[in-house]
Amino acid sequence: MNFTRWSARLPGTQRRAAARTEHTAVPDRRGEGAVPAARAEQLTDDASPGLAVDELPVREVLDRVPALVALVHGPEHRVAYVNDAYIAAFGARPAAAPAREALPELEELGLLPLLDQVLRSAKSRTVKSRKVSTGRSYTFTCTPVEGSPEGHGGGVLIFATDVTDHAEAAERLRASERDQRETAVTLQRSLLPQELEEPDDLRIAATYLPGGTEAAVGGDWYDVITLGGGRTALVIGDVMGRGIRAAAVMGQLRTAVRAYARLDLPPHEVLQLLDGLATEIDANQIATCVYAIHDPNEGRLVYASAGHLPILVRNEDGTTHRGDEPTGPPLGTG
Repeated sequence: MNFTRWSARLPGTQRRAAARTEHTAVPDRRGEGAVPAARAEQLTDDASPGLAVDELPVREVLDRVPALVALVHGPEHRVAYVNDAYIAAFGARPAAAPAREALPELEELGLLPLLDQVLRSAKSRTVKSRKVSTGRSYTFTCTPVEGSPEGHGGGVLIFATDVTDHAEAAERLRASERDQRETAVTLQRSLLPQELEEPDDLRIAATYLPGGTEAAVGGDWYDVITLGGGRTALVIGDVMGRGIRAAAVMGQLRTAVRAYARLDLPPHEVLQLLDGLATEIDANQIATCVYAIHDPNEGRLVYASAGHLPILVRNEDGTTHRGDEPTGPPLGTG
């Protein structure tokens, strides 16, 4: 196959229609039966200092690039050319052999169907960061090329860039994020009450159900605090954000709520104290909290909310009452 005739038809190649002489090429006949890794056919005239980019032999350029380059043609994607970098990575490849046999690394990565798509659609396709059996990772770009005058059908130019360093760095980052997430989850769970207090006149049940893996890491908390006279304080809070910082702030606020509750203050005054503490802990960290006091002697529930979701009260007959009263601003906003 005359690679020079093929390369002139790569999409986007600029060809001069005038003021250009026809060059004769000396064919490279080394390595019959195998795709040579040798340099491209040399033009008979020496390249002048002012040689235009579109006059450079494409194959000579591809032989020198560090990326992996292969050219296949026809419906079976028969091998027409591989460059030195490709041979260094995967070894020599037999000429004219189908890609399924000659390029097993592409079949391993599931790229053969992609070659079919490129050939049919005449549109380029890219597959990012695929790891091959050698342990290296490559990003593959497959670009269609026009048919050659020798009667060969259209082909596909395969261009693979080594992205191993980027892939490994991304994996290290993901591993670090997983470690931080696990640490935050462990911290959060250790700060939540392991056993809820059980008041004499109130039955307590609680569950913590995060919305997903990412949502499991944060500053959500709840608590039950027994007060004097049979009364019980119920607390639900949420520190905005995720990660170790949010869980740490949550632990400080939960401890403070338990201390303020012993002062026997009404709910809104407890939240006022908590608001000042939240500002001191981290002025940029916002939290919401609802604090309620249940009094069985009076048969009522008194509560205050700092930007938290409305509470729901379910009656004995199954009806639910939503606490739609206006709430105060979140903690840490003054």
